[in-house]
Amino acid sequence: MKKSCFYVSTAAVALVAGLGVSAASAQEAAETAQVEEIIVTAQRREQRLQDVPIAVTAITSKQMEEQGITSTHDLAQAVTGMTITESGGYVQPFIRGVGSTVTNLGEQGSAATYIDGVYMPTVNGQLYELANVQSVEVLKGPQGTLFGRNANTGAIIITTRQPQFNPEGRFQLGYGNYNAVSAQGFITGPISDQFAVSLAGNYDSHDPWFTNSFAGGKIGESERWTLRGAALFNASENLSITISGDLMRTDDASPILVQPISGYQGYLPGGLLPSGPYDFIGNGDVRYLAEQEGLSARIKWDLGAVSLTSTTAHRWFYTESINYDSDTTPALLSQIGNTESGTNFTQELQLNSSGDGPFTWVLGGFYLRQEAKYDPLRVQSATATTVITAQQVTEALAAFADATYALGDFEITGGLRYSYEKKHYDGQINGNPAVNNANKSWDSVTPRVVLAYHPSRDFMAYASFSQGFKSGTFNANGLSTVAVDPETVDAYEIGVKTRLGALATLNVSAFRYDIKDLQVQALNPATNLILVANAAEVETKGFDVEFALRPSQGLDVRLSASYLDAEFSKFPNAQIFIPVLGGDGRNQSVIRDVTGNKNVRSPEFTFNAAVSYRHELGNGASIVPSANAYYSTSFYWDVGNRLEEKEHLVINANLTYNFPGDRISVTAWARNLTDEVRFRNVSAAVQADRRAADEPRVYGVRLGYQF
Repeated sequence: MKKSCFYVSTAAVALVAGLGVSAASAQEAAETAQVEEIIVTAQRREQRLQDVPIAVTAITSKQMEEQGITSTHDLAQAVTGMTITESGGYVQPFIRGVGSTVTNLGEQGSAATYIDGVYMPTVNGQLYELANVQSVEVLKGPQGTLFGRNANTGAIIITTRQPQFNPEGRFQLGYGNYNAVSAQGFITGPISDQFAVSLAGNYDSHDPWFTNSFAGGKIGESERWTLRGAALFNASENLSITISGDLMRTDDASPILVQPISGYQGYLPGGLLPSGPYDFIGNGDVRYLAEQEGLSARIKWDLGAVSLTSTTAHRWFYTESINYDSDTTPALLSQIGNTESGTNFTQELQLNSSGDGPFTWVLGGFYLRQEAKYDPLRVQSATATTVITAQQVTEALAAFADATYALGDFEITGGLRYSYEKKHYDGQINGNPAVNNANKSWDSVTPRVVLAYHPSRDFMAYASFSQGFKSGTFNANGLSTVAVDPETVDAYEIGVKTRLGALATLNVSAFRYDIKDLQVQALNPATNLILVANAAEVETKGFDVEFALRPSQGLDVRLSASYLDAEFSKFPNAQIFIPVLGGDGRNQSVIRDVTGNKNVRSPEFTFNAAVSYRHELGNGASIVPSANAYYSTSFYWDVGNRLEEKEHLVINANLTYNFPGDRISVTAWARNLTDEVRFRNVSAAVQADRRAADEPRVYGVRLGYQF
């Protein structure tokens, strides 16, 4: 049935495209229709997407709105070859089969996320609302010679709307099912000829869609809000300073509302079992809170032949899991309460060549200091409570360089990054010292080499090799003094980027990644706390295809597909959980060789189709229907390849009416239109196989005003 839906949706997009072509003559299309030129900063300078020898998916704010992409959680619906899942509130992107499942103190993940040039180093609670965002770029493959630490799987570059000297404003109010309320606003304008400011904010809340069958009633209401302000001071024609501040708060238990899949420790026939994916049978009043605050200063100074950019940022983070019912049973077998907080200070200096000559380059330096702590991490059972506290300091230094030289129709790019990292931590258990100043440092040199053939604006072919580095760490959950070594990636890629006249672009890339010393996590059978170790090697290979078409004025079609083969090339001592024979749903922990198994969270095929059409009405108004379909084949959640996420198709749709003048609009929208069931996370523990359901069908209306 799902495959049929997939084929039907694909055929529908093709039909719409064909109708658009037939609706306009070839001459009209040539004169009025032109596929959008997208400008990206993937190489630390503004370039056309078609000129960048990197696999990049770029999404504009208009496309995000039309495709129903409202937060970073939804990005996989627009970026093929990418999955974004969660584990206990930790956001875990996988790009081309490379990612991290680790949930540990101060964990920074495998993909570097930037907002307005500021590195966001903490993945716990890292779901960002994409209201008032100008664009999102997802860079695939190691990016260490251009972007910050731990970018061995890629980088997610988020750019928000910046202060402008022309007054602008945009406001939206919305209401939907589950009593969902949303509000967004952005306003900017000048204070003087040299000084401009902006203020942006968004708020959304909804009633629960989970039922608490154990305690009765509903559970899992959500409330999120973000406030961001910025001030731009043009001190001179060549010097600008931008000061930014932001506040983000989330109160949403959805990531940690887990349920048993089939039975659990202590289950008896006729006992309490979930009746559906949104049925919670745990014994706690579960909540999950995440807060972030930040201040940053960005200085851009044009020195003529070169330009200097300095980005300084200080961020504070706080997350709290309250009564996380990790055993997923009605009994109190293992319940976790985790408070994690800390600060991040980052300083980055970037020196860029100016002009459009044959030789372009960037030099940079990066510094990070993170102070993180468990205060506390509490594990409660029916008979005992264990309280863990830990304090960890991470310092990272890096220097990087990247340069491109054009020689006729060829471009040669070389880059190098040197990274130095040091971590030390102390830990206590039940108030007693357990770890005293455990510390370790690592360093690494990671290169990048690209050869591109670029005979015209409409064609480029390239081949590249790059290496990635993910920092080592300590297993603070387990109060271990044994350090976990860094994870490394060797990445090979070839690609072609073409512009097919004015109406279409076609980008194709093929890749192979070899990952060594993969940081994997196991589970303590008694406490369900995470244990981290280097235990595996992974090989991934595949290809991506992205196609954009504008066959007539107002009609935009975007198609993309990805094939991925990701497997463990070496993993002899994997912890897996297998059902106890004749048991009640519980599992036993065993060690097995899983070499040759598929890597986790890595679907073989993903497909995205997006279409929008602006139809002008006679009175100066317009109507814009748009839709986005995202399809994923099945994939595995566990290294033993027992727990499987089924193939799924997610369809989002919008219908917007723009009043004459385009200042006022009304939109009817729906996400997950067919109410497809899929999951944020699925895992196994001794007590049960467990899962946390993703968003059901949601829909509503939105009123917008802009000037």
